[in-house]
Amino acid sequence: MNGIAFFVEVEIESDQRDAFDILMTQHAAATLAEETGCIKFDVYVDRTNPNLYALYELYADQASLDVHRFSPRLAIFRETTDPMITNRRIWTIGAEVNVSNFPGKED
Repeated sequence: MNGIAFFVEVEIESDQRDAFDILMTQHAAATLAEETGCIKFDVYVDRTNPNLYALYELYADQASLDVHRFSPRLAIFRETTDPMITNRRIWTIGAEVNVSNFPGKED
């Protein structure tokens, strides 16, 4: 896999769900449309907990990620949505793993 990828889990206040959903969908679409280095920005909602969102973001390189990280749009989005969020966890998805290093058995 080339690029820099993130998996983000966001839990929101139940009374903020409709507003957050609109803002999150708009933010993902605008990021994809306006930031050429954003390759993918998927938004998922948990089927059993509609207050739990999962995001998958993929950026071409560090420069592309920095454009996103320091964009006025992200700053406004965070300022607006942070009060709606009860928990946020972010995982960086690392470089490609050589599966030969994981043979599935002991020598």
